[in-house]
Amino acid sequence: MPHSGARLMPAFTYPLAWIAALTLPALVAIYFLRHRFRCQQVSSLLLWQLHRESREGGRRVERPQWSLVFFLELLILTLLVLAATGPRWQVPHTTRPLIVVLDDSQSMLAGPEGERPRDRAIEKLEELTKERRFRSFQLIAAGTTPRLLGDKARHLRELEDQFEQWTCQAPQARLNTALGLARAMGHQEADLLVLTDEAPARSPGQGHLRWIALGQPSINFAFINAARSVHGAEDRVLLEIANPSALTGTNTLRVVAGTNVLHQETLTLATNKTHRLTFPIAAHTPKLQATLGPDALAGDNEVHLVPAARPRVRVRIAIEDEELHGLVADSLAATGLRALDEDPPELVVHQSDSVPAGKEAWGLRWLPPPEKPERFTGPFVMDANHPLTRGLSLPGIVWGGHPGATNAPSYRPVITAGNVPLLTHRPELDGRQQLTLRYVPNHSTLHTTQHWPALFWNLLDWRSQAKPGLREANHRLGTDIAYRPANDEVVIQKPDGTQQTLQAPGTEIRLPVNLPGVYEVHSGSGTNRMSETFAVNFLAGEESNLARAVSGDWGKWGTENEIRLEYASILPYLVLLALAIMVWHLACIARQGGRV
Repeated sequence: MPHSGARLMPAFTYPLAWIAALTLPALVAIYFLRHRFRCQQVSSLLLWQLHRESREGGRRVERPQWSLVFFLELLILTLLVLAATGPRWQVPHTTRPLIVVLDDSQSMLAGPEGERPRDRAIEKLEELTKERRFRSFQLIAAGTTPRLLGDKARHLRELEDQFEQWTCQAPQARLNTALGLARAMGHQEADLLVLTDEAPARSPGQGHLRWIALGQPSINFAFINAARSVHGAEDRVLLEIANPSALTGTNTLRVVAGTNVLHQETLTLATNKTHRLTFPIAAHTPKLQATLGPDALAGDNEVHLVPAARPRVRVRIAIEDEELHGLVADSLAATGLRALDEDPPELVVHQSDSVPAGKEAWGLRWLPPPEKPERFTGPFVMDANHPLTRGLSLPGIVWGGHPGATNAPSYRPVITAGNVPLLTHRPELDGRQQLTLRYVPNHSTLHTTQHWPALFWNLLDWRSQAKPGLREANHRLGTDIAYRPANDEVVIQKPDGTQQTLQAPGTEIRLPVNLPGVYEVHSGSGTNRMSETFAVNFLAGEESNLARAVSGDWGKWGTENEIRLEYASILPYLVLLALAIMVWHLACIARQGGRV
């Protein structure tokens, strides 16, 4: 049995030889005219007059009598014409596997139903498999990361279930990465096919690769940026809309929260122009939805923004000195990240020799001042990769510390003055972090600069990121969404209504998000049950640019000689068959006494 996609017609080496097919209607004309004006034998001329009278009585249709010799000659000419074209049929043992790289980005859904690049790509694949036989089929979806849509299939109809997994929701298509995977799987023995809506960066050249683009340029407005961030006691919303099309266009922007319309305007943007909108909104305002009017691509016409995350850290200050206690309290308040309550504490600032109690309590030990503090003016050395030093610099400051101090066992220096440790860090096996600070305020100037609250902001932000839950509430599709579960099981409620349960044996996982919309994530049990809502939006300016969509065909599956070796000539069989029919033709003529 031939494979699905076997050639229904052979390849022709000399297609111009089809001109010889003109002999076929010529043969038909010869026999037709010969039959119409053939000689008729009569016994007397009187009978000829009778023949004329019968015709005058009315016309009658005389069907030509085609003899067997005519059909044999017609068949012989057909075989000779076909043989002259040099027909070649693909040999089964020379067929190659076909690996198809499918563009899985949103732009493949541009246009009306049935005319989208995705629809045309499936039709094109069916057309190609009717022209050429393949040993097997393998589909690879090229999105942010390439993924196999299923196992190899020997018949094209077996790929129907795999095509349903080709959802075209990715914010970008990394076609070169997917091609690298296809080449590794093919081991230089497979034909490669790319179905997309964009032209290749460079021509595929020689090799078993065809790149077929099936896009059409269109006018399209798109959200390219959307954010909702903390701004004091309120939230601040940012929306950015672009027209990446080749022509000026008009669209309508509408922003709603529930049933309340917050903003509505008509936008007219020239090509490659953007419109930015920012406005404050109450922090307790629920999900915000911004939409654009319908255009070529629906996926970039809607964004959802849920309330921004406001992480807070419970901090206990266990310092008896009132002046130092006040300095620490003011520093923590300046960060805006300290919770109103402190029980159970998540961070303890203390001066004792023991580690704070509590399985969630981190410790910042502020060492008591020495009898004779030393004022360090630099150079200060900082661990640039440590969370506490992000954006921190210490130019022109004085740091009062402990002269001759050394690192305690298992502590890692974070900030030093030369080789004298000022701030050190030790991680615990249970995930807690212990810090030691050597700082004498009466002999220092650091706490009078903006770098002092920045140091405490880094500390509280680091502690908040280690808490269970999400770090951010609004995300771009295609970015990693880190989540720290409250236990080893996580349940995700997706925008399409489906649920997915994940096992999370570690302290942090990446949530599998592949659709834009609003999600819910749950973990923990009982009183520790934690539920959060987050939004994922399609914001990809390059993908929304439908002006770059093209149609074309680049590359081919091997050279002419390689392709020709895959086909065997059937010319000898046609000639032998024609000779056999010629013998039959001669036998028929001989049986009729030489009359045709």
